Amino acid sequence: MIMPKRYHHLLSILALSGLLSACQSPSDDTPTLESDIERVIQQTLDNMVFVEGGSFIMGDFGKLERNNDGSQFLAHWSSDKDDDFLHKVTLDSFSINKYEVTWEEFDTFSRATNRQLYEDGLWFHKPQIPAFMPNWNEAKAYCDWLAKQTGLAFDMPTEAQWEYAARSRGLNVPFGTNDGMIDRNGSNISGWYDDPKHAATGDYYPPNPLGLHHMSGNVSEYVKDWYAEDYYQHSPELNPQGPDTGQKKVIRGGSYHSSSRFNLAIRRDSVEPDKADYVGLRCVINNPAPIHQ
Repeated sequence: MIMPKRYHHLLSILALSGLLSACQSPSDDTPTLESDIERVIQQTLDNMVFVEGGSFIMGDFGKLERNNDGSQFLAHWSSDKDDDFLHKVTLDSFSINKYEVTWEEFDTFSRATNRQLYEDGLWFHKPQIPAFMPNWNEAKAYCDWLAKQTGLAFDMPTEAQWEYAARSRGLNVPFGTNDGMIDRNGSNISGWYDDPKHAATGDYYPPNPLGLHHMSGNVSEYVKDWYAEDYYQHSPELNPQGPDTGQKKVIRGGSYHSSSRFNLAIRRDSVEPDKADYVGLRCVINNPAPIHQ
């Protein structure tokens, strides 16, 4: 049967209507990239902790132990040598994120800057789990992106800022945990818990006295400085920024699969900046006044 022309016209209208419906913008309650960016920026700002500047003695301050004859000696917490040289550091005030950057946050940044996303379905790729940065350069790009989005002085923490914050403004505590030690209410150390056997969500373990979570354990964290084994012997006192050049970047804080000595707040590690090493990040704002008034 041949359809009248008016039916052909009606079918054309219906087909066009369906096409237009398919191309319409999502409903108001459907997340968009712009709304995701706004949410990430806001939660980042909400989670910044102000750290009042001051002076502290940076490095392995050690602990008093006794010889067999009862005499005391100062024993190092770390078996490494690059943190032995104690030196005074004075820092301006700054703010630092209380949590490590999550996959939700880093994936939003990647989408906003047309970067390749990590493959979905990987066991560690969950929205609220700390993100493993592809490398140091990408970690730096993330903090720079926050600076561009907000107009605030976001950056990676320096090694000195990181240790000062982990030690709750320079207290003589070996770990960046709630009580300065490693215990069953402290940091995320593999083997002490059946769950998790992987990086934990931001507030899984209690914060240190400054209010920062997982400064020891969970995931290692990039900082801004180039690494040099002897840098502590040449570090300036005021706001040290690390060596001018180097082969590797400093990483801090240990991880969930590290033994306790690798989770020391004083311990230094390093990695080449363009190589992936499953390291996380938290950013700072270099502003002498709190952003929350």
